[in-house]
Amino acid sequence: MGSWIKNNTFEAFLLLLVIGVAGLSYWHGGKKGQVYDEAKESYEGLDAAVRQLHAKRPSPTTDNADDFEKQVDEYEQTVSDLQAKMLTYRPDKFEAISPPKFIENLNAVRVEVTNAFDAQGVEYPGDQFYLGFKNYTGGLPKEGATAHLNYQLSAMKALFDVVSAAKPSALLNVHRGLLAVEKDKAPEPAARGRGGRRVARGTSQKEPPFESLPVEISFTSSEPVMRKIMSDLTSHPDYYFVVRSLRIQNEKRDQSPAKDDVEFDVPEEEGAEDDPFPGFEDELPADDADGSVGLEDPGVVEEPVAPALAEGDKGSRVLGQILGAEQINVHLELDILLFKAAEADAGEKKNPS
Repeated sequence: MGSWIKNNTFEAFLLLLVIGVAGLSYWHGGKKGQVYDEAKESYEGLDAAVRQLHAKRPSPTTDNADDFEKQVDEYEQTVSDLQAKMLTYRPDKFEAISPPKFIENLNAVRVEVTNAFDAQGVEYPGDQFYLGFKNYTGGLPKEGATAHLNYQLSAMKALFDVVSAAKPSALLNVHRGLLAVEKDKAPEPAARGRGGRRVARGTSQKEPPFESLPVEISFTSSEPVMRKIMSDLTSHPDYYFVVRSLRIQNEKRDQSPAKDDVEFDVPEEEGAEDDPFPGFEDELPADDADGSVGLEDPGVVEEPVAPALAEGDKGSRVLGQILGAEQINVHLELDILLFKAAEADAGEKKNPS
């Protein structure tokens, strides 16, 4: 081999050069193949991510992004309009009055409400009826609670105006829960964590922009009267009433009708014979083995005519109960929403807690 290289120096050099170029090409090609595989793998991953994005509804395209922004703008406008509409229920004046002045207002409103009930013929608890403020018949309220109480008194008058205008049979009961400002409540202690460390409240636990003033009433009426009261309360222009619960009970629930209470008279010509199908066998054709002979249109069936009820009979009374002619006892749990004053909101924004 050595002698051949000595005798063929040029050919040996050329062969060595070819081997070197081939090795270099193999090494370079392998490296480029690795780069290609990495680029291909990255491309396939990005392609899968793009496919997943396009599979979403809506897919993240420019047109869909514009549509989404438009929807957000419309939603913000709807919320803004709703907020403006709700804030119209804010009281024009919300100021504390003296306790004797509140008692004077209470007596004046009580006279107006009872006169309205008397004029409409609506029964009410009589001397025990103080619009839910009976606890102040023998004492004065706290000075710090008169603003809330006076607003609730005005709302209660609007509530009883709606009830008297609908003319129920009787107002049975009124219950007004004590407000927080009426109670001598100690401030709530700060939340504590492990080791007695104070726990800061999250920003998501914000107080609502309104206060709830609860009240309950019970009355007896017909169903249309109850629906009118509900409709007028939920659409009241000056006060925002929220119906928390509604319980309805038939006045004569222990006298519910039974199926045997109704007896329909059968005409004599139809019920004179004992056989319920007189002459049925005599009218069958001789070759009617499968019952198909003589039926021109088996799909047409005449509806039976319901028997008429005579006026004043027992069936009329029972059907009247079923159709809602009975009186009903209604129990309503309401919240009167007191929206916070605008200056209070501004103060909270300037001095956030």
